[in-house]
Amino acid sequence: MLDEWIWGEATRISHEAPGPVLRCTGRKTAPAAAANVAMNLLSLGARVEISGAIGDDEAGRDLKATLENAGAKTQFATDFSRPTTLKTRVVAGAQQMVRIDRENDAPSQIRFLPEFAEVSALCLSDYDKGLAASGAFERAIEAAKNAQILVTAGPKPANLARFRGADFVSLNLKEAREASGNSLETDAQIEENGALLRAKFEFGALCITRGGAGVSLFQSGETPQHFAAHRIEVFDVAGAGDTFLSAATLALAAGQSAPIAAQIGNLAAACSVRHVGVVAVSPTEMMELATGEF
Repeated sequence: MLDEWIWGEATRISHEAPGPVLRCTGRKTAPAAAANVAMNLLSLGARVEISGAIGDDEAGRDLKATLENAGAKTQFATDFSRPTTLKTRVVAGAQQMVRIDRENDAPSQIRFLPEFAEVSALCLSDYDKGLAASGAFERAIEAAKNAQILVTAGPKPANLARFRGADFVSLNLKEAREASGNSLETDAQIEENGALLRAKFEFGALCITRGGAGVSLFQSGETPQHFAAHRIEVFDVAGAGDTFLSAATLALAAGQSAPIAAQIGNLAAACSVRHVGVVAVSPTEMMELATGEF
């Protein structure tokens, strides 16, 4: 997925329709969704290879070039039946006027399998844009398991079963509610349903990120663990889940336990929400927040 911003000044109303005319003064793009996970991993110091589906279009070429310029090795498959998912925000001054989504989330039949040479972890990021229907996630997990490679995932609730057996999975509270079919208003409800979800899909560990209430971790045979949120000023929660998954994955790949990985992910996500828009956090930011110097 690619995010795009077009900004400028709106000083008059169109004669063609009752809406403002934007005089464009700038444009920028940034990797989003699974590509944002890759950018966070790169920013945190990992070597990254990214696989996925893009369209045969300018957005796909822009996304590929940006990731490669940041240091990632790309293994994209081109799906000629759909565009690269592109989210365009039109901004006048400091006010977003409209968002335009160019995407096709119908089931994709494209088939590919990532290469696992010299890979220590497979991180799967699902935004429910049709790729799950191709069986790509199941094939990747099976191949990683056969190669004894760690598997982490950030799935959408509708596709949870496709991630069965993953070692470490993260959901936000809204996703956990949807997956469980329950409101999850209390700690007791979260503990009961979190444990049930982890067991149902045979995840090694399941994290439920709860915003200001912190993170809850569920592991087989272990009492649920809750880690408090960091006290920071929140500007924008966009991309925080990607950041959590990225940092937790890197911690696990470095040999840390699931509780330590959950806390590192929690710290990275706290750094993320202090920024406006989707950003890749740095180790320096995390260290400053951890030591109270932010």
